[in-house]
Amino acid sequence: MAKIYLDEIDAFLSSGTMDCLTADSKEGGTINEAILNFNDASRFQLEGNNWDQYRSKLASFNEAMQVRMSVASKLGAAIQEALKLLKDYLGDDLMLDSSKLDEYKRQKQNCRDSIDKLNAMLNETTQVEQTDANGVKTTVTVAVYNAGDIRAQISLAEETITELDRLITKIEGLDAVYQQAEAILQTAFSEVTAFQNQVSGIMPDATFSYKAA
Repeated sequence: MAKIYLDEIDAFLSSGTMDCLTADSKEGGTINEAILNFNDASRFQLEGNNWDQYRSKLASFNEAMQVRMSVASKLGAAIQEALKLLKDYLGDDLMLDSSKLDEYKRQKQNCRDSIDKLNAMLNETTQVEQTDANGVKTTVTVAVYNAGDIRAQISLAEETITELDRLITKIEGLDAVYQQAEAILQTAFSEVTAFQNQVSGIMPDATFSYKAA
């Protein structure tokens, strides 16, 4: 079931995550240029089979770096697109939770039942004995409840039903919008996976050993 909160979306959009992806893409460009410059400049100064192999390895790394820049840019764009899609669907609502659908439907039915009871109350009457100025007693039929108060409660219940109908309709469409946002992100994440596979395929030179920082 889908659940989205406006404050969580705004918090993420205002966080530094998007800036980090942008910075990552820019840093990748700087490294990419440095590698290209080294490979071009070293061809006439660092000659030999070993240096050719190192330059080839750097070229492979550079290709991966270009993919990394593209992935960072696409991932950032995908996150923004997905969150904007959800935020636009929220509109003026602060949250939408598809798990509350049954609860809203129960509340709507309760309002309808209340309106039926209130309408019945409008028709309830009682007999009241009245005495006029001459002392003559008569029996009159009067309403048990104040009609103005009852109609005000009916109007409030009808307004509540209108709002519940709006929420029910919106929540019933939430899962489709949420899945659309997930699909946008999944496309970007699939490119991240492809990049990871490309990087893992670049084997370091056996002359050196690498340790995690």
